Amino acid sequence: MKEAFNPDLFVAKWYCCEVWSEDMPTFAADALEAGYDGPALRKLAGLIKPTSVDIGDLFQRALNEIGTVKILSQIQAVYWMSRVVATDMVEGRTDPVKGAEILARYARMANYPPILAEFLSLEDMPYWGDYAPPRAKLNKDIIEQARLLLDNVPG
Repeated sequence: MKEAFNPDLFVAKWYCCEVWSEDMPTFAADALEAGYDGPALRKLAGLIKPTSVDIGDLFQRALNEIGTVKILSQIQAVYWMSRVVATDMVEGRTDPVKGAEILARYARMANYPPILAEFLSLEDMPYWGDYAPPRAKLNKDIIEQARLLLDNVPG
């Protein structure tokens, strides 16, 4: 079953460098299918393998046509996506070490806020050789930190 269209998820991924220009036509087509409409959305949906030059200001105009987007900055996107990743770790959908790597990348993007900076050392621990904690303990510590993030970052 296809998930409901969520423009904020795409926008957050865009700000977090997880989707690319060539993903824009699918995003616009999904928006059109969900009932949104406008010239920028139509033009964006019709592009084939676009580059950032092809996209220009079309994406922003398309977001204005959708009108419901709440994610308006990279910082908002980082915190929003951090909650998504932390939830996926806590609920067992994402490997904790992989999740810690993603959250550490988000920490770098957001200029190291303390709640995310904790994941910088957690992502590095598997590479400590003989000094690395056992994987089970590391997973437990990462999930505990993910729960702390969920308790302290507004959703």
